[in-house]
Amino acid sequence: MIAMKYLLNFFLIGLIVMMLLTTFMNAQDIDRTKRPEGKATPTVQLPDIQKAKLKNGLQVWLVERHNLPTVAFNLVIQAGSDHDPLNMTGLASMTADVIDEGTKMRDALKISDDIESIGASFNVGSSWDGTFMSLSCLSKYIDKGLDIFADVLVNPVFPQKEFERLQKQRLTSLLQQKDQAVMIANNSFSAILYGSSHPYGNNPSGTEASVKGMTTGDLQKFYQTNYRPNNATLIIVGDVKMDDILPQLEQLMADWNPAVVPSFSVPAPPVIEKRKIYLIDKPGAAQSEIRIGYPALPRSTPEFFPVQVMNRMLGGQFMSRINLNLREKHGFTYGARSSFNFQKGAGPFTASAGVHTAKTDSSVQEFLAEIKLMYDKGMTAEELEFVKKGLIGGFALSFETSSQIAGALQSIVLYGLPEDYFNNYLQNYEKVTLQDVADISKKYLDVSHMAVVVVGDVEKIKNGVKALNAGDVIFCDLDGKEIK
Repeated sequence: MIAMKYLLNFFLIGLIVMMLLTTFMNAQDIDRTKRPEGKATPTVQLPDIQKAKLKNGLQVWLVERHNLPTVAFNLVIQAGSDHDPLNMTGLASMTADVIDEGTKMRDALKISDDIESIGASFNVGSSWDGTFMSLSCLSKYIDKGLDIFADVLVNPVFPQKEFERLQKQRLTSLLQQKDQAVMIANNSFSAILYGSSHPYGNNPSGTEASVKGMTTGDLQKFYQTNYRPNNATLIIVGDVKMDDILPQLEQLMADWNPAVVPSFSVPAPPVIEKRKIYLIDKPGAAQSEIRIGYPALPRSTPEFFPVQVMNRMLGGQFMSRINLNLREKHGFTYGARSSFNFQKGAGPFTASAGVHTAKTDSSVQEFLAEIKLMYDKGMTAEELEFVKKGLIGGFALSFETSSQIAGALQSIVLYGLPEDYFNNYLQNYEKVTLQDVADISKKYLDVSHMAVVVVGDVEKIKNGVKALNAGDVIFCDLDGKEIK
């Protein structure tokens, strides 16, 4: 027995040595002085989208995917926080929070227990642009899962007890936001860029006054106005066939009736005529939160791809210019970044970081310098190649599961993109040229028309910021309103 053990060990050692020798021999053929060449951009062909329409007007999109016994349902309702009345901000998100807290047949605990009993995932939430109800479950539990899904959608009662509980939670969260520099910076930045008369200028969670003033009747009205089948699309991805699912949907949603939905479009944002610096006091803050930007682009822009390429090098990845400057070179921050937040209306361009208080003025200076450098000179050929490989290489990871595919189709539905949008996605990145980036940078990175918002210990940072001579300095309260 012992001899057999030693023989086995000797065999394993020999096998490992052979593998190491083979690896070493192959490595000798690699010229390490040359960067490995990337492969050609792959062609992506997503499964066909099958379409149907229920008698009540609900559009149904289905992508069959039978490799796993799972199915994902994503309902897209074309109304989000952009539909909040200006005197009742937070209404869309509160409606989404309370809708699954009780129906005519189930209370909140029953809904939770029924979902847990089939091992499903169920969620309702809202964004600036829409409201979303999602269900992910094993295909063998479709009947039970859809019954819960439809019950919450068609028969909500918005129970007073659960509403009051979530209302208190929301008020507590809003108070906490007033003490968090990151949230103060985010909320005040939006208010300064867009103003209180624009939906994007308001906190989607609402204000203390708006949340206190809400009633279950307000939630019911928002639901009755916007949660309509003719204002929604149901996306289904997974192990199911259209002929099987349609009769179920017709039966379960027979009482969900269509209605005239008020027309709506996001208004144009205000224009920033010249750069100004807005200081918001957070006494004793260990660091300053910086936000720089302006209302930029909607998701429907045909310039989406070159803008994404340009921004990835500017501040959209760890190896971006902004992060390498402020973090790696100067040590001002743990991380600095930039982004274009594409929405139905013109979403903001934002460059942001939390920086050491003593380096606030220097950080603002470096931010503006990096943005202006991209504006003046664009990218190098090597940077363009590097960025494209990163964007193209990570694409496939976004389509591994049924839920991810449903999420991708959700963006097509929400923003009215072409149905074959993702089939041409990689090629559209590959087409971006250095000239495209140069043109886009000139068009969208003019720092003279950006707002600079800084939340920090004003007594410690104001003199340094003023000395930059980067624009008029305005002192604001925690909501971004100028202090007269």
